[in-house]
Amino acid sequence: MNSSATDNARIIFNPYPHVTILIVLCCVFWVGGCAFITLKKELADLEQAHVLTGTVAHQTQPDKNVLILLYEKTKDGFRNSRAAILNSELGRYVIEAPAGVFYLLAFEDLNNNLSYDENEPIGFYGKPDPITISDDTPGTRSGLDITMDAPRAIPDGFSNSISITADILKGSIVKVGQVVDFSDPILSPSFGGLGYWKPLSFIREVGFCLFFKQDYDERKTPVLFVHGAVGTPLGWENIVRNLDLRKFQPWFYYYPSGLPIDKVSDALNRMVMALRRRYQFKDLYVVAHSMGGLVSRSFILKNDYDSQQDVVKLFISISTPWNGHKMSARGVQQAPTAVPSWYDMVPDSAFITSLFQRRLPDSVNYHLLFSYRGDCSLFLENNDGTVELSSELDIRAQHEAQSVFGYNEDHGSILLSDEVLRQINRLMDRYQP
Repeated sequence: MNSSATDNARIIFNPYPHVTILIVLCCVFWVGGCAFITLKKELADLEQAHVLTGTVAHQTQPDKNVLILLYEKTKDGFRNSRAAILNSELGRYVIEAPAGVFYLLAFEDLNNNLSYDENEPIGFYGKPDPITISDDTPGTRSGLDITMDAPRAIPDGFSNSISITADILKGSIVKVGQVVDFSDPILSPSFGGLGYWKPLSFIREVGFCLFFKQDYDERKTPVLFVHGAVGTPLGWENIVRNLDLRKFQPWFYYYPSGLPIDKVSDALNRMVMALRRRYQFKDLYVVAHSMGGLVSRSFILKNDYDSQQDVVKLFISISTPWNGHKMSARGVQQAPTAVPSWYDMVPDSAFITSLFQRRLPDSVNYHLLFSYRGDCSLFLENNDGTVELSSELDIRAQHEAQSVFGYNEDHGSILLSDEVLRQINRLMDRYQP
């Protein structure tokens, strides 16, 4: 790799090279104000959020989009409130809904014009049946299944003219298998901050995503990259651009990093299970940075012990705070409103303790990479600029690692290191079937 490529990668990965999560955590106690007011409102709204989910049966052309519309019943008639695209990988739709009375409609958009045409198959939930949602009943409503029939008349009261704007499709909150490029604005660092401080806004704008870098290829081993707090898949650009794409296909888990880690790992497990049902792949490699290592270990345990999958064969963690971060404990104690993931990141928290109550499955080859180039800090002991070495090298994680590699890099630059890149490639090649 030439020096100019490295420099460009550094600019892309971290546009504010002197700002780290540690500094953010330290500053919030003095900044206060707007960030925490916004966070408090986000969490209150998230607590009251409602999610509707179900399947769509009898699709006539599986390669075409199925659009799900949520109609709200108002005093002036029916209004198209939200819309989503059926996720073909999951085989179901997931759509957020506010309080009110709603009806669900789905149609196959055969000509991809985001409008319903007379020859297109259409279906409703029920006959259609009303779905009543109140502020007192937050949570998920499942089993709202829709059957697509041959073209038929739209029931009385519903407009025959159905047209959807691209903006309203932001109701699709689970996205699996979509191909994205690193140039896509949705991967920009600003969305990483949104997912940390405004998780509900992130869900509405981005969603829970398992993106592909290229179309699925059964001949290649999938490699799942999991970012950390405030991160986006863009942080993996240097490593992925130097991956042997003849052997491997990169996947990216993109999630709101401010939410509880157990919840985001559960979502990841469901996505991976859906992809495995569709593609029947036998091996999955996982590479995770920072807090993403905690997300990944939680996912691997769920996938093997709870879901009986036995699919992850290689797990590489990079600069992971295996025993959390003491600044998270300070945030929980002193901040006006705590970011939910801070509770999990408190050293020896219930979440972290649970991570080590079960060992990684024997089928998982685990390797621990850590960074140790840090600055003197009034807040932290020996560190990599963000995480203390005592957390990166937690003895529980070391005991399960087949190898431990340390690098004279800081918490961010380790993803740009040529030696780290070579080591990752060596490990991946070692376990190729």
